[in-house]
Amino acid sequence: MELIPLQSDQERYAESFLVYWNLSRNVEAFQNWINSYFPEKIMKEIKVEKEKELMVLGVGSGPGQTECLVLQHLLKQWPKIRDTVVEPDLSYINKYQDLAAKKTELIDGVSFDWRQQTLQQFRQETQDQPMKKYHFIMLFHVLYSFQDLADILKYLMSILDDGGMILAMMESDDDSCIPQIQRKLAQFKKNVYPLSTRDVEKALTKLQIQFVKHHMQVKMDATSCFDDESKEGELLLEFLTKSAFFKETASKSLYCDVIEYLKSIALPESEDGKIWIRCDSDAIVITK
Repeated sequence: MELIPLQSDQERYAESFLVYWNLSRNVEAFQNWINSYFPEKIMKEIKVEKEKELMVLGVGSGPGQTECLVLQHLLKQWPKIRDTVVEPDLSYINKYQDLAAKKTELIDGVSFDWRQQTLQQFRQETQDQPMKKYHFIMLFHVLYSFQDLADILKYLMSILDDGGMILAMMESDDDSCIPQIQRKLAQFKKNVYPLSTRDVEKALTKLQIQFVKHHMQVKMDATSCFDDESKEGELLLEFLTKSAFFKETASKSLYCDVIEYLKSIALPESEDGKIWIRCDSDAIVITK
């Protein structure tokens, strides 16, 4: 038996991530963190003159909810922002563009450069051009897709301007089911190593790049995972296992093991009869 890495099917990945994002309270948790902590504790560490146009790079931007929250705060200090959005999935770019159109008044001052590309493609396309530097780089739930973390981190640092900042967010190793499931299934995927925040921390430490980690408690509605007939539950399981078509490709015993594991970590409290599990996130902040 061999599982199919979810990252190998971009369309399926985009579909399953959207289900996970809608069922989790990531946006709510991130919004609370951004509103209460980002302006006073984080944003002031960006050493860029207010008169300058802030050059922003969003990598794997998805449908744009979290990036728009950050942009709204950045605009309070830098009235003019140029945001290069690097996102390989066209459906996500369309959703982001629709969201930006709806939030025109809130993000007035931001001009967008839309790139339907992976970061690797963006890097290759720009390698023969004069190096463009960015003041602020956002990577939300994307770092785990890079197998060569050291290389990608060195590249990101090379395009980060002095005084700039990288803000990355991904599933936490602490109180999150996703990294645990990944490690359980690693033996069934060829040439795929499940990356987590600990791997990012180790890579940054080895490269002697200073960083600060912030933890966010996040809950997710996993009720549909336990409904064999639910398409939503099928897609959510695929994101949690990072395996495309997990229900079809996993053995019956492996599928049952994952379901039993999810049951074992369900939170005791219930909201409207739903089954909730923890899928905490970490924000990693790097300054240069």
